[in-house]
Amino acid sequence: MAWRPTQYLLEGELDNTIPGKVTGWMRFAGMNDNVTFDLKGDFHRDIRGAKIHLVGDGRPDHPDAAGYMEGFAQHQTGKVGDMTAGLPPRDYVSYPYFEWYGDDNGRVVIELEAGQVTVVGEPMPAAESYPISRQGQHRNMAEFLGQVAKEAGVPANMAICVGMPKPAPKAKAPGMMLLTQEIRKRLPPLRAQDSLGGKAVAHVKFFTPDSNWTWWATEGQAEGDDFTFFGLVEGFEKELGYFSLAELKSARGPMGLPVERDLHWKPKTLKEIAPELFEDIPNEEAKP
Repeated sequence: MAWRPTQYLLEGELDNTIPGKVTGWMRFAGMNDNVTFDLKGDFHRDIRGAKIHLVGDGRPDHPDAAGYMEGFAQHQTGKVGDMTAGLPPRDYVSYPYFEWYGDDNGRVVIELEAGQVTVVGEPMPAAESYPISRQGQHRNMAEFLGQVAKEAGVPANMAICVGMPKPAPKAKAPGMMLLTQEIRKRLPPLRAQDSLGGKAVAHVKFFTPDSNWTWWATEGQAEGDDFTFFGLVEGFEKELGYFSLAELKSARGPMGLPVERDLHWKPKTLKEIAPELFEDIPNEEAKP
């Protein structure tokens, strides 16, 4: 659903010292020259009016970088989406998240850890500015989804969106960062909520944007090179079970869109999510 070059980012800088404008540069593996920016919009209030320096985990010699970054515009113009370092006041997410809607590449998202971002200069006082308009961001997303729908052959009168001004962006993989360090720390280990039944808390939600498949994880832990979750899965029916990070990364919906993490998810109990699974069980047991 977006171009996500996080794993190829080497370094960069974004500048919002001029109100209504974000400029700067980024260096990616697989590209010979820096990518430059001239976007309309502002950072979120935690870094508005400042510069930020980014350090990525990309390797200059990454074997897949050149293929993935092929077609990525050297000069990025368009609109700023949600751009935040995840600092107080947190109007969006609690970790560094940088999104823009490019004229040439559609929606682009980079997600980092806190230690990968340095704020340069003093942001303007939060009390002197307003939060980013969610209505405006929803409009940006709707326009992008309209482009995706157009490429998929969905008639304009059946697409829930506004405006389709440009050709659909080139589809890319991999998907978004599904498992952050913060979520790893927050999730209880496997079987930690065995005795809670419907009172077990789902700490993270994953979903396919182009179908009804949804995964709510109550527990999880690393197992070898993978990460195993336990929780509630809704597909053909709702049921409790195990699923892995590798499975989520490889899953695709009917339009070919990858699984995403719900950035606005607030922890809920399984009984709040699916009361029908627990209402008739006197001694709730979540697992057989």
